[in-house]
Amino acid sequence: EAEYERVREAAAVAGAKPRQELATMNRKLSSARASAGSLANELKEVQGRKEEAEGSLRELTERQKTLAESLDKTKTDLKTADTELRQIQKEAREAELKTRDIDTEIEKINTTLRQARDDRKKGKDEERLLQAVASLKRHFQGVQGRLVDLCRPTQKRFNLAVTVAAGKDMEAIVVDTKQTAKECITYLREQRVGTATFLPLDSLQTPNPASTERMRAIAEQDGRYRLASDVIACDDAFKRAVLYAVGNTVVCDDLDSARELCFPRRQRGDRGEEARIKAVTLGGAVISKAGTMTGGVTRDDARSANITRWDERELERLRERKEKLEADREELGRGTGGGRGRGDRGFDRVEELRSNVGNMRNREKYTKSDLDYTKSKIKEQSSLVTSTTKQIKKLERQLVAAEQSVEDTSARVEEAIEKVKEVEEEHYGPFREKTGLRDFRAYDEAVGKAREEFLKKRRKIREHLVKLASKRDYEIGRDFKVPIAKAEKRLENRKMKLEEAKKTEEELLEQVAKAKAKLADAEASLKQAAEDEKEHDEAARLAQIAFSEAQAEHLRVSKAIN
Repeated sequence: EAEYERVREAAAVAGAKPRQELATMNRKLSSARASAGSLANELKEVQGRKEEAEGSLRELTERQKTLAESLDKTKTDLKTADTELRQIQKEAREAELKTRDIDTEIEKINTTLRQARDDRKKGKDEERLLQAVASLKRHFQGVQGRLVDLCRPTQKRFNLAVTVAAGKDMEAIVVDTKQTAKECITYLREQRVGTATFLPLDSLQTPNPASTERMRAIAEQDGRYRLASDVIACDDAFKRAVLYAVGNTVVCDDLDSARELCFPRRQRGDRGEEARIKAVTLGGAVISKAGTMTGGVTRDDARSANITRWDERELERLRERKEKLEADREELGRGTGGGRGRGDRGFDRVEELRSNVGNMRNREKYTKSDLDYTKSKIKEQSSLVTSTTKQIKKLERQLVAAEQSVEDTSARVEEAIEKVKEVEEEHYGPFREKTGLRDFRAYDEAVGKAREEFLKKRRKIREHLVKLASKRDYEIGRDFKVPIAKAEKRLENRKMKLEEAKKTEEELLEQVAKAKAKLADAEASLKQAAEDEKEHDEAARLAQIAFSEAQAEHLRVSKAIN
């Protein structure tokens, strides 16, 4: 046993250095395998990015082709539509004077016919309607009454304008809900009382508040205009019905001011904005949203002028003349594409062309933007494909080198294992021949674990002593003079650079101080310039107001002279 321990210790001491080399080779092998695996994963990832970039490049190239074709087609369509629209607008401007003359004559005829209406029949109808309203109030709690009885103009001079603006809705009956309206209609039908129009407060469609505020802002710019809803006094509960009846109608002092409001852009060929305002004058004349103009007088004025006694044949002649003028106007509008009725095909064509032109311009703008973006993406993806191709080639070379390194290191590990076996066999071989033992492991187990632990610790101590001796020999042979000289030289260079950096810092601080002073001067100059600009803007605004007033006065004087 003592001989075995001596042999084993000698083998352990002799194999310490080969085992250390084996451990070093194993670590190098693990590192080489990890490096090769990392390179393989990176290569796979880069190849995936390249395939994805190539797919995106194909899609972008096809998209670029489609966008270019779409852009060419849009430009062609836009040119055609714009030419057609300009031609229609030219024809509309040429027919405008004729249309105005017809509208003026129709206005005069409408005034005469309205003055000759049957007052007697109107009085009987109104009395019957009042009786029906009283009966409905008794039977249904939600009936509020006629709109004309629930509101009133803020001033007497607005009476006629408000009545004309509301039209038939002024005689309508206001109820709280649509269900109440249905019940009232059923009651009227069952009682055979008559017919009536109902305004359910919970379902009336009123103008958009934004459009109402826009019209109010326009009216407030000139004292001759005001919104019809603003000159009607009523409870807040019935305000919705009033807004439904008069909408965004504007009350004007006279017909001239109404024309200035409704037709300011006609001379510029802007057919899209002229039909957006309905105006009523204090004298009862109306310019509708469609651009038609009508006029009339109150019932008392009609009585005083005794118009109702006019000869029926004269009235019939006026009606025939009005029908002919309206037919001429409709035909003129249809022929020039400037018809103002919503169902007019010419007007629809103009609106369609305007919409198409606007849409095509937007489409052209967005298509150009999309095409530029697509070109930039194509350039970006092409660069990505190029860079990934170069990276793949580099990674493939590195991977081949790494795999070769793994193979070489594996061979060196096998050599180290064989060397350890050879060193140990130099000690175990003679002992095996002498004793005849073949299985040293079984022998070790028989000796006992306690002795094995003792021997193991002693072997480790001896191996460690051998390592320390090798390390001592290595340290003794090392030369520290060259590294110290290099470190001292680097330290000197760092000191010189530090001095240069301090000088540069002082120069930069001085430049910053000068820049701050210039900035303060510039801010003061900018503030003074802003104040001067504000004064100039105010002067320009006052001059513009004075010019507008002078222009309006010039227009009034010109009309008075004519």
